[in-house]
Amino acid sequence: MEKLFLILLALLGLAACNKELVSEAPPQTPYELWRSKNLRDYTIDQVRTCFCPDAGDAVRITVRSDTIFSLTKVSDGSVVTSPYYYTVDSLFGIIKNPNGDSLVVRYNSIYGFPEYLDINPQQHPVDGGALYETSNLRKE
Repeated sequence: MEKLFLILLALLGLAACNKELVSEAPPQTPYELWRSKNLRDYTIDQVRTCFCPDAGDAVRITVRSDTIFSLTKVSDGSVVTSPYYYTVDSLFGIIKNPNGDSLVVRYNSIYGFPEYLDINPQQHPVDGGALYETSNLRKE
């Protein structure tokens, strides 16, 4: 009877070990962390610094179903019509396909989104570079 108990105890221990091996590993990359949050509807604030109109203005981006729904200036709530603000997935698209641009990126530790994306830092603000600072993610 004692041997049977020890065998059952050993089997339970193995089952527990196997359960740990089967459990999902935590996300490894910032993109995987972002995707694991499964956010399709959210609001972020974004500042674009470049040699361009509206540079330096904080813009609130409302995203619905992974698409920009509205852009408004944080300072006064006025509508922004510039096409140069991005969803989190679009920022990741720039990072994955830099098209020859040099990039400096810093990611949010909780959600994985790019908080700081500097495109061609040696060239801006004079010749086409841009810095995107994204913050204040709010789930909708």
